[in-house]
Amino acid sequence: MPETGLVEYNITDAVIAEMKSIYMELTITDLDDKEQFDAVHSARMVVKGKRVEVEKRRKELKADALAFGREVDGKAKKIFEKLEPIETHLDREEKKVTDEEKRVKAESDRKEKEKIEKRINTLAAWGQAFPFFEIAGWDDAKYDEVLLAAMEKYEDEKNRLAEEETARKAEAERLEKVRKEQEVEAARLAEEKRKQDEVNWIEREKIEAERREVEAYKQAIEAEKRNEQERKNREAFEAQAKEDARIAAEKAATEKAEREAREAEEKAEKEAAKLARKEALMPDKEKLIAWVNKIKSVVATSPAVTDEWSQGVVVWVETEIEEITGKALNKIEEL
Repeated sequence: MPETGLVEYNITDAVIAEMKSIYMELTITDLDDKEQFDAVHSARMVVKGKRVEVEKRRKELKADALAFGREVDGKAKKIFEKLEPIETHLDREEKKVTDEEKRVKAESDRKEKEKIEKRINTLAAWGQAFPFFEIAGWDDAKYDEVLLAAMEKYEDEKNRLAEEETARKAEAERLEKVRKEQEVEAARLAEEKRKQDEVNWIEREKIEAERREVEAYKQAIEAEKRNEQERKNREAFEAQAKEDARIAAEKAATEKAEREAREAEEKAEKEAAKLARKEALMPDKEKLIAWVNKIKSVVATSPAVTDEWSQGVVVWVETEIEEITGKALNKIEEL
């Protein structure tokens, strides 16, 4: 799209060409030369400022219309392409110094860390331990003071231990002397005892024989007691086994009776249900006959009573049932 007069930026090609001719000649030949660094840095900030102005103006122009925006972007891109080599050159030159500053700082930090670690190890060798960050806050005078105190304390402790070792050796020598004297005394007493043992040998043998006889008697009594207790334990075990077997048999019989009762009850229920289903399928006359017969069968379930009055009641009920069921059957036959 051809450029229009509406797209205008606050920088011209002539200005950019002038900046290029001046700033592209700027270099940093000495990393410690602050004037060279400041010149490169100032120039880069000027170029960056122009680029920022163009970017701001581009956004203002682009807001009017998309087509106009593309024209703005196109012209800005051309300017960027012209400014970018200049800014890249200046940034690269400036970065020489900033990178060197980072390297110098990193080297300084490394040396400082090595110094602190060396101090930590030195103090540790003299029996003292301090945190890293505490030692990092010391100056040389403070470190020398602490190191001197540690060395003095270490020497004092060394001397104390040496004195203790000397005292320990003296005590060990004394104890060794006492031990040897005790050994001599023990040998003398052992010899006296040996002689006394020889004198009392017969008496000791007699006493030992009596002791063995008593011990044998005690062992025989203990064996008899153990045998009797084992017999009692065996009889108790056999009795308990019989009782356990009886209880188990009774339990099995009870469970069997209960199981058979349940089975009989379930069978009766099934038969009743079966009869009920069968009766439901009978004609009314057959149903009535079956019903009356069922009532009549109640007589077969009459209780066995011994009291005369109770027997009279049973007979009266049976008679009444016979009579009423007979009448009912006659009535049903008329259907």
